[in-house]
Amino acid sequence: MQKNFKLKLAAATVFTTTVAFMSTSLLAHTRLEVPEVTEGVRTSNNLVIGHGCGENDVIGTSVVFPDGVDSTVTVDGAAYTGKITDFIENWGNLNQKIYSTAVFTFQEEKEDDKENVLGFWAGGGNSLPHHLAGYIPFRVSAATFKADSCAASVKVYVSIADICQITPISGFSAETVNLWTHSNLDTPYDRADDPADPSGNSGPATLTFKRASALPASCGATGQVVEMRPSAAQINRDMPIKYNGTQVWPKP
Repeated sequence: MQKNFKLKLAAATVFTTTVAFMSTSLLAHTRLEVPEVTEGVRTSNNLVIGHGCGENDVIGTSVVFPDGVDSTVTVDGAAYTGKITDFIENWGNLNQKIYSTAVFTFQEEKEDDKENVLGFWAGGGNSLPHHLAGYIPFRVSAATFKADSCAASVKVYVSIADICQITPISGFSAETVNLWTHSNLDTPYDRADDPADPSGNSGPATLTFKRASALPASCGATGQVVEMRPSAAQINRDMPIKYNGTQVWPKP
């Protein structure tokens, strides 16, 4: 009797743990495996796709990093009129795609006219089952903080669309695409506000660069917290996926 009870208790515990794990997995957001990197250190990273669109599998993903050209920059929460290069002097080509067919067959970087990488996409081949996580690798090159700046950290907001069905913009829904983006840029790619998540954690992923070099004495002990978000113009330009020069998502 006692042995049977222990076996039943163990089975119930495993079942409860499994259900809890599955529930957590299904609620997982798409984020970066390494959300913080240190100045001067090149880091291998992954975009981690947390789940599909309801019961629909993920067939591709599109990722956009703020270009720093017309991006919104804040310093300690206040608007800043200068450029991100006032804080990270080599911003512009720090994030590069690592080739891998572990999840999707096709992939490419998104570049500006100076060949700076503004993001990347991956898709095609096998789809990612809606209940599983997928790792899309990329590399973060070594950032250099401007020596005379007071920035102690720079947080970059990374906009992501996980695609489950190829549709025109008019076909966007919870069943066709998961948008891990800002909700207030006034673009077709804005996420819907989530009343259950007033903190905004359902929004973009973040990548924070932590300063390793010494702050100037005039900056004080803590320095400044810098953040950068993309412009609406950049999201409209860089979020779509183009293959061999032809836009394949969203459908034109």
